Amino acid sequence: MSFGAPGYLALLLLAAASAGIIAWWLRWRARARARFGVPRTRTAAAYLAPAVLVAALAIVAGAAARPRFGSREVLVEQRGVDLAIVLDVSNSMLADDAQPTRLGQAQGEIGALLDRMQGDRVGLVIFARQPFIRSPLTADLQALQGIVKGVDRERGLVPPGSDLGAAVRGAQRLLESDQAATKAMLIVSDGEDRGAGVAGAVADAHSAGIRVYAAGAGTAQGAPVRDVDSSTGLPRVRIDSEGRPVVTRLDEAALRGIADAGGGRYIALSGGGAPLTGLAAELRGLTQTAFGTKQSSEPIERFQIFVVIALLLLAGELALPVLRRPRAMLRPAARLWPLAGAGLLVGAICSTTVADSNRHGNNEYARGNFDAAIAQYRTAEAKAPSLGELRHNAGNAYDRNGQYDEAIAETKRALPARRDLVSRIEYALGNHYAGATRLSDALDAYKRALLADPADADAKHNLEVVAARLTPALAPTSRPPEQPTPGPNATFEPGATPGAGQPGGTPAASQTGTGGGQATPGAGDGALTKEQLERALAEALAGKDKQFTEDEALRVLDLLDEANRRAIEDVGNAAAGAATLPDY
Repeated sequence: MSFGAPGYLALLLLAAASAGIIAWWLRWRARARARFGVPRTRTAAAYLAPAVLVAALAIVAGAAARPRFGSREVLVEQRGVDLAIVLDVSNSMLADDAQPTRLGQAQGEIGALLDRMQGDRVGLVIFARQPFIRSPLTADLQALQGIVKGVDRERGLVPPGSDLGAAVRGAQRLLESDQAATKAMLIVSDGEDRGAGVAGAVADAHSAGIRVYAAGAGTAQGAPVRDVDSSTGLPRVRIDSEGRPVVTRLDEAALRGIADAGGGRYIALSGGGAPLTGLAAELRGLTQTAFGTKQSSEPIERFQIFVVIALLLLAGELALPVLRRPRAMLRPAARLWPLAGAGLLVGAICSTTVADSNRHGNNEYARGNFDAAIAQYRTAEAKAPSLGELRHNAGNAYDRNGQYDEAIAETKRALPARRDLVSRIEYALGNHYAGATRLSDALDAYKRALLADPADADAKHNLEVVAARLTPALAPTSRPPEQPTPGPNATFEPGATPGAGQPGGTPAASQTGTGGGQATPGAGDGALTKEQLERALAEALAGKDKQFTEDEALRVLDLLDEANRRAIEDVGNAAAGAATLPDY
């Protein structure tokens, strides 16, 4: 058992003190009654009420401490920043003016920094004469710590030398591969022998929105450079032409200049304590980005059990006078019935399950009350924020309401999801993108849906439609008849397969699609069948080599607009159904 707020356990001292005071008072009263000759008629019931009150106080103290036992798996949203660590592994980093070496000190400080980062994504670039991306951006910081610890044994991955400018550019490319709101770079080096192009690389990174920090390893007094003997693998002191040891020193001024130019700050690793850990708090104060969710185990709060026990004890203490004198207490006790009724009503309201809210939302969706459906899904999300089905359903409701940007954002929050839901969510996301006329994004979403479920005929159909819209020259002259596809107002029950004429079937041709507008007023083509529309368009374009009159040109534009609307409507009408949830 653990406690979420163990400080409240101090209230147990108050319960113990109350028990002592009550015991002393009862004993004093018994002696006083004896001195006045009052007969001892007291029974154990006289001690029962104070004992119940003290026990209730002790249990309330335990409830306030939030006892926890048992655990459950939950999906936790990861929010943070992108950070690229640029670590110098050149020979000068083997100097021992820091313990055990400059590189060893840097490894320990980076490990301490990673310990304090939560939800962030971190990549690692090591460099000497050339940079090497040792780890791309990852949220698995425990695995990255293992990589950092072994960097001293991987120095052979980069040739000897030093080119910090190339390393900064490599880290910039690593960070530019993502759309995080905040991007930062941490250079850990002794600042010596930086190579050419450092200033330009740092300026380019800063202009790209990357905040550059620098951490200096070593001291100004310096220490001899140690090269690794290729025959023995052991470090040896480098000797100059005059037979004296070559000394390497920390170039703090250069690193400060890099940090100033990059909009960050300089951190000295030899200052004692754990100087890099403060950077974690600084990054946490910057704009965070949601990177997705991860499964985590969290303890289950059990304070409710203690609260119920305490309330039962208090109710029992109130009932003691009724048990002693039933008729005298009937009238005061009757006053408690309205309060009990209100409590039952509140309990009934609070007992509404997530599945109930989702079901109400699905019902409102089926009636076309999309605002009410969104409100119900939001209520369910507040109770179970980790359920992707709720976000999927809310996204469909936003889509039918014409709020495509909201639909896209809400549906993206449902990912990552269970394997059996990924195809459905990606499919719905493709529909929302199509409604927003972001056809390239829609195409990618349908591809992801097919990767998750290659047998999804609806996703394949929509992918073909969108691909044809993106490449008109490759569009087929005719298409096979459409199969019934789930409509955006579908409500799936486990095992049910919607078809034409059911709530999940293909909507009627006259129904406005998810992504389409209404037919052009006055065009007179809104009721044409697909074949009639194609024939009318071919006839209108038959004289394209001659000059059109104004009326003929408007006619062609109206027909093209209607054809475009229907093509997008074909995509929009194949939307994902609303997910149902089991009763909890």
